[in-house]
Amino acid sequence: MDVSFTWLDNSDNRKTPCECYQEILDTCTADILVMLHADVTVHDPQWVSRIMHLFENENCVAVGMGGATSLGRPDLYRKPWNIWNMARGGYASNQRDAEVHGERFTGDRQVAVLDAFCMAVRVDWLRNRGGWPVKHISHHMLDGWLACEVARDGKEIWMCGADCTHHGGGTSVTEKYAKATWLQGGGTGSDHELPHMWLADRFRDVLPIRI
Repeated sequence: MDVSFTWLDNSDNRKTPCECYQEILDTCTADILVMLHADVTVHDPQWVSRIMHLFENENCVAVGMGGATSLGRPDLYRKPWNIWNMARGGYASNQRDAEVHGERFTGDRQVAVLDAFCMAVRVDWLRNRGGWPVKHISHHMLDGWLACEVARDGKEIWMCGADCTHHGGGTSVTEKYAKATWLQGGGTGSDHELPHMWLADRFRDVLPIRI
């Protein structure tokens, strides 16, 4: 299998992250597309081979370096809408500050949802699902959408506990981001909540997801 990494400069923030992902997908000629945020440092020299090894499982269509064993709480549809009922649970990684985000895990395991800072996806599968949801998601919950599509298709998501650092917050807290013309609802708050609401409504057949 071929793996592809492509640098796409969106420093002027004209496009949504989702639009950038779709632009890269449109021109990708590899079997596996690995998407890393610009604020990620990978320390494990074997991380590419570890990710590719997991794709030897034909049911695996996505791999990352951080993942959770659940997406959505059991009472998601039993109570009035609350964004926290779309939360992930059982998050683990081998980030340098792993314990801040969840638990530390250095091996490989199946998960329900990845953290978007690193997502490797089978290109053909992603194209067959219609590509990224550029009309509905700008930034937040791209990983949640992927999880729901994988669950709906009866496939698997895996993570490898590669040593890495996700510095985080380098872009989404800046003034440039806050003034982006593409923010859903016109602000960072609504741009965060609206994708959660859309996913909860669209994927009632698979949510909540448990591994």
